[in-house]
Amino acid sequence: MPRHRLAALFEPQSVLVLSDIDLPAGREAGARLRGRLVQVLLEASGEVSLPEPLSLPMPGGRLDLALVCVSPTRLPQVCDAVRPLRPRCMVVLSHPDQSADPMEDAAYCRSWARLHDCALIGPRSFGVQRPSLGLNLSHDTPHALPGKVALVTQSRSIAAAVMDWADDVKLGFSAVVCLGDEASVNVAAVLDYLAMDARTDSIALYLEDIASAREFSSALRAAASVKPVVVLKSGHGRDEPGGQHDAVFDTVLRRTGAVRVPYFVQLFSALKVLGYAHRPKGRRIAVFSNGNGPAQLALDVLGPTGVLRAGLSLATRKQLQETLERGAETANPVVSFAPLRPQVMARVMQLLQEDADVDGILVLLSPDPLSDLDGVVDELARIAPRAGKPLITCFMGDSQMRRLRHVMDSAGAPSFRTPETAAGAFGTLTMHHYSQMLAQQILPPEALGRPARVDEARAIVREAQRQHRQALGPRECRQVLACFDVPVQWLPEADSPDGYGDMPPMSIRVRRDPLFGPYICFGRGGGAMSGEEAQSGMELPPLNRFLARQLVERSGLWRRELSRSMTPAAFDMLQETLECISDLVCELPTIASLTLDPLYADERHLAAGGIRMELSSTSMLVLPETTGYRHLAIHPYPRHLVREKTLKDGRRWLMRPIRPEDAEPLQELMRSLSDKTRYMRFVSMLRELTPHMLSRYTRIDYDRELALVATVKEPNPANRGHPRERIVGFAHYLRNPDGRGAEYALVIGDDWQRCGMGAELMRGLIEAAQEQGLTYIDGWVLAGNSPMLGLMAYLGFSNDMDPDDPGMRRVWLDLGETRRQ
Repeated sequence: MPRHRLAALFEPQSVLVLSDIDLPAGREAGARLRGRLVQVLLEASGEVSLPEPLSLPMPGGRLDLALVCVSPTRLPQVCDAVRPLRPRCMVVLSHPDQSADPMEDAAYCRSWARLHDCALIGPRSFGVQRPSLGLNLSHDTPHALPGKVALVTQSRSIAAAVMDWADDVKLGFSAVVCLGDEASVNVAAVLDYLAMDARTDSIALYLEDIASAREFSSALRAAASVKPVVVLKSGHGRDEPGGQHDAVFDTVLRRTGAVRVPYFVQLFSALKVLGYAHRPKGRRIAVFSNGNGPAQLALDVLGPTGVLRAGLSLATRKQLQETLERGAETANPVVSFAPLRPQVMARVMQLLQEDADVDGILVLLSPDPLSDLDGVVDELARIAPRAGKPLITCFMGDSQMRRLRHVMDSAGAPSFRTPETAAGAFGTLTMHHYSQMLAQQILPPEALGRPARVDEARAIVREAQRQHRQALGPRECRQVLACFDVPVQWLPEADSPDGYGDMPPMSIRVRRDPLFGPYICFGRGGGAMSGEEAQSGMELPPLNRFLARQLVERSGLWRRELSRSMTPAAFDMLQETLECISDLVCELPTIASLTLDPLYADERHLAAGGIRMELSSTSMLVLPETTGYRHLAIHPYPRHLVREKTLKDGRRWLMRPIRPEDAEPLQELMRSLSDKTRYMRFVSMLRELTPHMLSRYTRIDYDRELALVATVKEPNPANRGHPRERIVGFAHYLRNPDGRGAEYALVIGDDWQRCGMGAELMRGLIEAAQEQGLTYIDGWVLAGNSPMLGLMAYLGFSNDMDPDDPGMRRVWLDLGETRRQ
C-alpha cells in the first residue's frame, strides 16, 4: 500500500529546516527525529546554498519534508536550492518581512508545487505541530501537549489563540495544522489524512473559505463517518441580502455528518461531548437539579439548540414523588431541595433512564455542604458509562466542583461548568446524531418508478439554448417535468385552487449557490420564503425518500400547519415530487432555477398553479455523467453505469453500481462462496462480512470510489416465486492514499466463474477509474490464484512479485497507457 501523500508531513522520515530566523524546530529535533532533522540557518542576505553532504535519510531518493521561513523575496532562491532534493512536502511559514504581493507568492508556490510533485502548505502558514513526535514546525514556541484532537485552521490568529488557550487548560492535540494561503494542500487533503490517522480521535476545523465544494464535502463525509468533526466557520448569519450561502453550508454539514458550532467557545466543548460513547435517539431531554435557578438557565437555551423538554410519564412522576422529599418538583425539570444522597440519585437516574419519553438526561448540581456530593458524583460516574441514554452533567463552581467534573470526565462522561454550556453540548450531541443519519442517506436507494426520459428533457433544453433563451416557456416546463414523471396536476389558473379545501399553498424552489451548486427549498407558496423558512426547509440533491421526508418535516410550514392537515397519501405524493425534481436537477445541470408555486394538495393529489425554469449558460452538449456531475456538491447515484449484459452462453445479467439496500444480498453472496473462493479472495476463511465491512462496501461515495455488482433474476420462494434480484458478482475499487491510483477487489460466485462476468466487471471499474482521472489501478493476488492472474493478464495488467511476501503478486494497470490505446 503506497503512503498517503501527506505522510511525509505528519510522519516525516527526514526534515530540512531552511530559515533566516530562529525556529522551534531547529532548537529541538524531537525524540523520534534525532539524526533525521537538519537546520540550515541562512544569512539575511546573499546566496542560498545547502551544506554538502546533506546527512539525511532519503527513502526513494526524496526528502520527506522541507520547512521554509525566509523573506518572500528570497522564496524562489530557496525553492531552487531544495529542488534537487525533490521534497515530498514543504511548509512555507509566514515571515516578519511582509510580501509586496501575497497573491503572486501563492501563485508561485502553487505552480512550483505542481511542477515538482510537492504537497506545499502555505505560503503565510502558521505551521504544523505533531506533539506525539515532539515535532514543532511552527512559530509557536510552546510545544502543544500530546492528545487525540486534531486542530485544522485557515487562520494564523485563530491557531495562535487556540494554542495559547490550550496551553492554559492543558488540552492536548494529535496534530495542529494552519494552512495559510492553501497554494497546494487544502482542507480536504488534510481531512483525508486525519480520517485514517490512528493518533486522531476527533477533528476541530476552523474555516474561512472553501476552494472546491465537491472535494470538501467528499473529504468531510469520509472523515465524519469515522470520527467526530466539529466546524467553526466565520460569516455565520452574514449573507448578503437575498443570499443563502451560509444556510447552504449548514445543509452541506448536515449531509456529511459534521456538526457546526456558532461560537469559538463551543468548539472544544463540542468535541468533548462528541467523544461520549452514547448517542441520543431523539431530542427530548430530562433535567435534574438541586436548585431551581440552574435548571431554568439550562431550559432557556434548549430551544435554539433544537433540544426539546421531555414530558415525563405519569408513572415516572408518581415514582419520583415517592423517591424525593415532599415539595420536590417532579415535572421536568426535576428539582430536589433536600440534601442529596447517592442512593436517591441512583433511583432518580433509573426512573429517568426507563422513561420512554426521555432521550437524554442533564444533571445540574451546585455546591451544597449538606449533600454528600462526593458520593453522589461517584454514583453518577458509575451509572454514566453503562447508561442506555446520554447522561451529561454540570457542576457549577470551581474551587469545590472542578475535582468532581474531573471524576466524570475520567469515567468517560462529559461534564461542564455552566448550565448553558451543558445544554448546548446536548444540542450538539443530538445534531451530530441527526447529521449522521442524513450522511447515511447520500445515495437514492432505488431508481424511481419508471426511468426518466432524460434525453427528451435535454433536447428541450438544448433547443431553448440554441434560440439563446434564458428561460423555458410554461409548456416546455411542463414537458420537462413530465419527462421526470413529476406527479402533479395543473390548475387552469394559479389563483383558482377549487377542490383543495383550506390547505395552505406550498412551493418547491431550486436555487443555485455559487460554490455548492443547486439546492432545493420547500415552504409556503404565494411569494418569497422568509430566510428562516428557507434555511430549515432546505436540502441538497440528490434526494431519496428519507431525505425528502426530512426536508418537508424540517420546514416551518409542516410544523405549523401541514402536519395536522395533510393526508398520508398526499404526503407520499409530495415526497415523490421532491425526489423527481432532485433527479431533474442532477441530470440537467443547465437549470439555474426552478419554481413550482403555488402547489396545493387534496386527499390524494398535488396540483400546481405555476412553474418557471431559468437556464444558465452551461452547455447541455457536455453530459454530467461524463464529467462526474461536477455541478453538484454530492455525487448522485451513477445510473449511466447500469448496463444489461449477456454471457457467452446466452444468460442475461445486469451490471450496476451497488446501493445501500444491497447489504443483505451481498452478504448472501459471501456466505455462498466455496472455501477455496473465499480464501482466494480474502486470504482467510472469513465466512461472512462484518457489519462494518457491509456498510463500507454498500454506502459508497461515488466521487472517490466505486462498487459494481452483477445481478441475475431468479424466483423467490419466500414471495410465491416472484422474481428477485440476486447478486452473483462484486467488484470494487477504493482510491489509494497517494490520490493517483486505486486498489481493486473482485469476487464472482462459484457457479458464475469462467464465463466472462469478471472481465466485464473489471472493464466497468477501469472505465470509471479513467473517468475520475486515476492513473493506475492495482490489486494483490495470491501467487496460487491462477484464474485471477490469468484474467488480469488477459486485461493487460502487469504482474510483479511482492518482495516482502513471495506468496503474493501485485497486478497493476497503467490507465494512462490504456487510455492511449
